[in-house]
Amino acid sequence: MAATEHAIELTHLAAQAAADKLATDLVAFDVSERFPLADVFLIASAPNERAVGAVVDGVEETLFRA
Repeated sequence: MAATEHAIELTHLAAQAAADKLATDLVAFDVSERFPLADVFLIASAPNERAVGAVVDGVEETLFRA
């Protein structure tokens, strides 16, 4: 079973929020068939710990409002 439409929509929102905070190298993996606790893993890079914190905060705020 593939990731749900809702999971894909949330992934797009999270990726856009991460990109807005200058995250790079964004990659999303559909893990729904192998991992029962999640549909998608989103991986992103940031140059330092402070930037990572900003990305995390941005993604959390966006998904909280969704």
